Amino acid sequence: MIAWTTDYSNQVIIGFTTQSIFQLWLYAGDNNNSFLNITVRIRDTLDCFTEYNLQSIMVRPDLTAVTTLIDVVQQSGKESNSNHLIQLLASSNQNIVGQILTSLSQIFNNMNSEIVQATVDSN
Repeated sequence: MIAWTTDYSNQVIIGFTTQSIFQLWLYAGDNNNSFLNITVRIRDTLDCFTEYNLQSIMVRPDLTAVTTLIDVVQQSGKESNSNHLIQLLASSNQNIVGQILTSLSQIFNNMNSEIVQATVDSN
């Protein structure tokens, strides 16, 4: 599966599997609340594929879980099994871990952009 926000050329792979059903952790895109376009690509054993474009969806990040994750990391990695992000990152599911890391990197990039913009605006 691939996803993008407004620019089709900025696609991100959000998951892959050989299973017919799997769960996704979607990223919030360019803003804290953004529409995400998703394309499912189905490939067979002969390397032929077809694509299905799904209807755009609104994605909002779980900022409480992200803030808790940042707090845990700042506390020298003390265990916090109450945070569902930490539990998912500790799983052995490479799709989920990759999806969460993509989502977190998008959120951190947005936070950084907001901080830089606020700094520029204050000068």
